[in-house]
Amino acid sequence: KYKARLVVKGYAQIYGVDFSETFAPMARLDTIRLLLAIAAQKCWKIYQLDVKSAFLNGFLQEEIYVEQPEGFVMQVHEDKVYLLKKAYYGLKQAPRAWYSRIDSHLLSLGFVKSLSEFTMYVKEATDLIVVSIYIDDLLITGSNEELIKVFKAEILNVFEMTDLSYFLGM
Repeated sequence: KYKARLVVKGYAQIYGVDFSETFAPMARLDTIRLLLAIAAQKCWKIYQLDVKSAFLNGFLQEEIYVEQPEGFVMQVHEDKVYLLKKAYYGLKQAPRAWYSRIDSHLLSLGFVKSLSEFTMYVKEATDLIVVSIYIDDLLITGSNEELIKVFKAEILNVFEMTDLSYFLGM
């Protein structure tokens, strides 16, 4: 198998000119410990979903132009550049764009973001679902298995993910 990926030379980006903030959504270790402890105490199952190519899922808020990649320069248009519409590997804005997309999607599903941990989301109706984001992984637990299955189906429909629940012994 041969795979080719377009990688942006993010190291050439200049703070304040090409980007203003970098960001990667990482849950604090204390949050993950607390989530695991509550799930163990309440006998809830814990699911882990790994987002494939997470940073390619983000939409850019600003205009970013990149040069044509070496070896793939169009013969007649050597001076042309590409306008990016989505984030690519290497781009300083890619983690922020990914977090923005997953954040807006979870909020649209009725989740509420924690005030003290910006990577933890809670959906509470009659039952409870808790989602924690760690870069490109989601930890999911809650009091109702059926609601979690519906949520997993919904999130798997929007994002390409690998369900790693069997690694947690579920």
